[in-house]
Amino acid sequence: MEQKISVITPSFNSGKYIEQAIQSVIAQDYQNFEHIIIDGGSKDNTIKILKKYPHLKWISEPDNGQSHAMNKGFEMSTGEIIVYLNADDFFEPDAFKIAVKHLARDKGVCFVAGEVYVIDDFGNIKRTENSKVSLYEMLQWWKPYPYPCNPVSYFYFREVQDSVGGFDEKKCLNMDYDFLLKVAVKYSIKKINTVLGNYRFVQGTKTYGTQSFEYINIKNAFTKEFWRYLDRKEKMKISFNYFFRKLDELIYLSIRFIKKIVGIVHEKC
Repeated sequence: MEQKISVITPSFNSGKYIEQAIQSVIAQDYQNFEHIIIDGGSKDNTIKILKKYPHLKWISEPDNGQSHAMNKGFEMSTGEIIVYLNADDFFEPDAFKIAVKHLARDKGVCFVAGEVYVIDDFGNIKRTENSKVSLYEMLQWWKPYPYPCNPVSYFYFREVQDSVGGFDEKKCLNMDYDFLLKVAVKYSIKKINTVLGNYRFVQGTKTYGTQSFEYINIKNAFTKEFWRYLDRKEKMKISFNYFFRKLDELIYLSIRFIKKIVGIVHEKC
């Protein structure tokens, strides 16, 4: 018998994209699922869309943000396997079957992470992100794609979230990173070299808005918080990698400064 999958979608004024998210779940060749949508009291056409689909379990009421909505969805869920689908993202065909195929409690595989397509607002693929899945790799936040970048790419048994706790409702930008680091401390995350979903990296989405120095500082703080879980060799490697990253930045900024000075001198001449 198929294991039940709970798909949990936090939503707020998501009418532009949410129907594609819903359709991508329906299109899976997988019968045993539930799709739970926790809406924060949308004022656009989101509710009208939700009412079109009687299979959905949904509520619409003010909440305390995305983390709160995700935790509420988990409490409502009944599936053995959990996956979060943001309202502006969508699954690839057969994502459920592929994920379930790799999940195996008897082999110690309780959490799997696949690849994702990053797409623009027109549905064009900008790039493929290939996630890193170890704590050592995730803590090197300055490297491209240091951790499973979007929940559409990972599935896990519900006992994982029971064990590490839900999403920190005090965190609004980095709750996924916090959650994944906690998971990596206690579990081995199995990497799947298959694209499981798509997420939009466009203006107006939270992911797009977090590419800032504020977010980098948040990630750096997490590196320090989880540092104690690394062995000495891993700590040394991260320290060297971080040093050379800073050196590269210094060289780059120095070159820019020299070019600017040369340009000013040239104009005066």
